[in-house]
Amino acid sequence: MKFKNRANEEVKLVDGRTVWLSRSPAVVGIILVEVSGEIFVLTEKRSEMMDEPNKWAVVSGYLDWDESGIEGIKRETFEETSFNIESHKKDLVWDNDEQPFYVHTDPWTDAKQNVSLSYIFVYNMKLSKEVETFTDAEISEVKWMNVKDLQKIDTSWAFNHDERIEMSIQKYFEWTDQEYQKLNK
Repeated sequence: MKFKNRANEEVKLVDGRTVWLSRSPAVVGIILVEVSGEIFVLTEKRSEMMDEPNKWAVVSGYLDWDESGIEGIKRETFEETSFNIESHKKDLVWDNDEQPFYVHTDPWTDAKQNVSLSYIFVYNMKLSKEVETFTDAEISEVKWMNVKDLQKIDTSWAFNHDERIEMSIQKYFEWTDQEYQKLNK
């Protein structure tokens, strides 16, 4: 059988170990907060030093060694926005059982051919405004955006994250509809 893949590159390290350069696993986190019927998404503007500079994105990054996907997105969320997922557990409405709601593996739609795991966290709470004062070398601005305004504003999105936001909202509404139907049986 013939496959169209390209083999991972083998690299010999100076200490004698062999490693293979392969596609990298990335995590993507959509943090939604529902306030008085309005839904806001936690976004960040990427700094000049990053891939896709000056574009808006949701939290994303690479998995570290000895880290699960859910652990990775919790860490990345805190590192990039200062929003601590664990400390807001009491306000959590839904997180898809801490499983990715979308897994992206298509090598032809990502220049780096990353494999990405997209997670969703939905909260019912006041917006955590202190995150909007956070910046670092990678992130020039953090902002809660009202999802109803996403199509109206002239925003350039990194990594098709606008599509991930829309997918996450659809997934959340599917879940809330199922929960509503369970309650009314």
